[in-house]
Amino acid sequence: MLTHRTTHFDKTFICDVCGKSFYHAGHLTRHKLVHREVGPFRCSTCGKGFTQAANLRGHQAIHTGERPFTCGVCRKTFSQRGGLRAHLRTHTGERPHTCEQCGNSFSSKSGLTVHRRVHTGEKAFVCDTCGKSFSVSANLRRHRLVHSGLREFGCDVCGCGFTQAAHLKAHRAVHTGEWAFICNACGKGFGQRGALLAHERSHAGLKPHGCGECGKSFSTSASLNAKLHERTHSGEKPYVCEVCGKRFSVSQNLIRHKRVHSGEKPFECGVCGKRFSQNNNLKAHLLVHSGQKPFSCSSCSRSCASMRSLREHKCVSAE
Repeated sequence: MLTHRTTHFDKTFICDVCGKSFYHAGHLTRHKLVHREVGPFRCSTCGKGFTQAANLRGHQAIHTGERPFTCGVCRKTFSQRGGLRAHLRTHTGERPHTCEQCGNSFSSKSGLTVHRRVHTGEKAFVCDTCGKSFSVSANLRRHRLVHSGLREFGCDVCGCGFTQAAHLKAHRAVHTGEWAFICNACGKGFGQRGALLAHERSHAGLKPHGCGECGKSFSTSASLNAKLHERTHSGEKPYVCEVCGKRFSVSQNLIRHKRVHSGEKPFECGVCGKRFSQNNNLKAHLLVHSGQKPFSCSSCSRSCASMRSLREHKCVSAE
């Protein structure tokens, strides 16, 4: 409906390179990417241009599915030599691409490009249906599920979609830190009552669900159904970072890892506005405002706001 309404107005956003016009500023921003790589050698599939024929041949492997370049360390394959070179840095730890504004470094040029959007505010990935724009392509893909009817309730912060409004409401606590259900034993917060009940079993010591491989027990069967624990036996890591090639056994770990490349900090302190890339860091920070120091030294009366501070504490009494 939003897209339809724009047909009654002028296309006021005009490309200064080719003159093409658009209804949305975000659509113009995305279009301008076409002009960034121009050259006489043009891909017949997608129209992308290159200055050298060799670069075009390497690019065409993306469309054919050919992956002729193999990592000698982990045997992962790539369609382009540049992709392999960037991947090898995950083994060497090399991060040659540095942000000139904040000093953060990245293993690939694409990782730096994504990160720079934190400073510029650029959101080049635009939804064709509603015009909402995102700085990361993965967030746009998640957002599109909202329009597909599969997940009609979408998060305005990260683009995640949900089938029920209640699930979206519970999810928003991830960004705000305002949890609906709090554990009385340890203060940990949850978005759904079921998650709290499962967590409370960890305090009661109830672990009725056992792994058939090693006998390790769990408080909920979901731990086994999701095949999270089994991957410690199989070594399976199905979730792959598109930027650096690093693999993860749990999707949530991949989501957290991607923030290293994007610089995204979706968790904001409601008191001072400071932002964090992980919810745990926000929760630790909130203790600064509350004055709580829940981590106590077993040898003296010293209390700390974080486990890290407690580990760094050198107790004279223990010497």
